[in-house]
Amino acid sequence: MVFYAYISETRDDNVWRIVLAFTDSSTADEWWRAIADSENSLLADVRRVTPEMYIHNTAVFNMNRFFVETRITNISQNFKGRLILTLQSDRGGRGIDIFPKQGVTDLISGNWFYIRSTVDPEMYWDYKTKEGYPHVTVSRTGRSLFCVTATNTPTRTVMIRSDTVQLSTWGVGKVVINSEGLLLTTGTAQWSFTFGNLASGRFVDTDAGLVFSNIDNDGPKRPGWELVN
Repeated sequence: MVFYAYISETRDDNVWRIVLAFTDSSTADEWWRAIADSENSLLADVRRVTPEMYIHNTAVFNMNRFFVETRITNISQNFKGRLILTLQSDRGGRGIDIFPKQGVTDLISGNWFYIRSTVDPEMYWDYKTKEGYPHVTVSRTGRSLFCVTATNTPTRTVMIRSDTVQLSTWGVGKVVINSEGLLLTTGTAQWSFTFGNLASGRFVDTDAGLVFSNIDNDGPKRPGWELVN
């Protein structure tokens, strides 16, 4: 689903605003990580206020030139066909386009989230004791908070699909995985996976509990999961 964000000038009120239209919210987060991780001084004054609001200093760089500025093509080329920039002619009547409510979650590493099905919003991850071990299960009647932490980035970073992440549960401990792929909330050996795996269909609900499984590229795609507050 198309995801929208505003970007506005920080110095004064004389520069028109820009609407950023991304192919989805994950692409928006990847765009921000590319900007934030860049060592190019042109992008040093771009700031993320919220997932739907950015600011920039046009005296340093005007984001409206994102796709034409040759000094940042190593970044901009990766987002052609995935991002549209629309200049808002709003200086006179302030007729800014209002984009729809998007219900986005701010995916900051180290925060606590509920994990919900992308196809059935009443299904959440929950941890319950089975056979003496706390298992991660899927439930319509209960839900548990999980801390999601990216291990390959500094703390408080926006997480993207390629990040390596770890899970822990409130008041129980780290999420680990056994030889059958079953997710348990006990033990000391921390288990990691790629953040994009949450939405990819690798986590499967079974009678025994939630299982991390291989994906058959030729088989039907399983439903994914998303982080919510």
